[in-house]
Amino acid sequence: MSFTRRSLMTSALSVALAAGALVAPMSAQAETTLVIANSQWLDALRGQNLWAAIKKFEETHPDVTLEQEAIPSKDYADRLMTEMGAGQGPDIMIVQEGLFYTLAGAEFLVPLDDVTEGVDNLNATNENGVVDGTRLGIAWQRAVYAMIYNKSVLAAAGAEVPTDIDGLIANAEKAASATGAIGFTGRHSMNEFSAWFMDFQNWAYGYGVDWVDAEGKLTINTPEAVEAVEAFKAAYVSGIMPIGDPMSTQRTRFKEEQVAFSIDNSGGSLNIASGGAMPSSDLGAAPLPFPHPGAHQQIFLGVSTHSDHPEVAKEFLSWLLTDEGQQALRAASGPDALATDVPVTAEFEAANPWAPAFAELAETSRSTLIPGYELETTSIMRPVMTGVEKVLLGAATAEEALAEAQADISADFN
Repeated sequence: MSFTRRSLMTSALSVALAAGALVAPMSAQAETTLVIANSQWLDALRGQNLWAAIKKFEETHPDVTLEQEAIPSKDYADRLMTEMGAGQGPDIMIVQEGLFYTLAGAEFLVPLDDVTEGVDNLNATNENGVVDGTRLGIAWQRAVYAMIYNKSVLAAAGAEVPTDIDGLIANAEKAASATGAIGFTGRHSMNEFSAWFMDFQNWAYGYGVDWVDAEGKLTINTPEAVEAVEAFKAAYVSGIMPIGDPMSTQRTRFKEEQVAFSIDNSGGSLNIASGGAMPSSDLGAAPLPFPHPGAHQQIFLGVSTHSDHPEVAKEFLSWLLTDEGQQALRAASGPDALATDVPVTAEFEAANPWAPAFAELAETSRSTLIPGYELETTSIMRPVMTGVEKVLLGAATAEEALAEAQADISADFN
């Protein structure tokens, strides 16, 4: 009996020790780290504010730690696709609409229908987050474009807010001559392709380009597109633009009161208006100097299929859609539209009188993606923008470059 009892006690002790050995790893696993990738984390002040907003999630989820993956915008798409292709990358990605569709097409995104089930206050910014009937993205921000300007620079030069390209060039030259400021800034190189093609859609849409005809066939070399490219070249060769400077440098110079005009989105404008020498009250915003309305950039959150914690990632997204999450994000997002209609505060509008102009322009703005070709827009716009760069460098006329792009695109898509 004593031997049997001793054996049973020994066995029980062994089981207890084994159970104890199992308990420690399970406890450790309860501490989850979610890595969230975003180029905005690198934005001066705005990046800090956005990060502080979402870190509030940890207050109600103490077993979860949020960690940044900050990637410069010019490298963002290539690096993220490389990581995802290697089976790596962040848990959550905050991406522009074009990259979102590329990730969706590569099946790198987890379905999120259960996250929005029962949420009845989502607005139109979430519409393109549904791909082939499955929700893969939730709206982070929608940033519409406007013509922005430095009120003090214009006043010192006696320059006016332009309503067309000739006026833009003339007033930018006037401001530069009188004050030494840069006349106009904007992306203009394939080195920043992913963001440049979205910026350029404002010029294309502004001159009546649709990129597709009534039957949905891709139409690249249209008279409207030629006019848009020629207008962009006119600004490029006029001497008002800082050729070769990346947009990050151009925005810094605007922030330092060294720029008269720019075409930028609401998020970029908030970055310019925050934490620099220029008071936010000196920033002005107006409609684009084109005959037709421009574009908006839609940014989505998506969960990676490579994430080790997809359910925790979904829990974060569910929190972000609550009133608490949306209010936290609103305080850091300025004039950008969010996933729900949480209003800009009166205090923000008072400090940033340029903000209401963006809300008005958002009523008529269009997605940077080509209707019917959302998944393929980035691929379609690459030969288009390669052609635009050739025109800027004097290697082709607008007609020649767009005809070449049309031939390449038709061979692949039509």
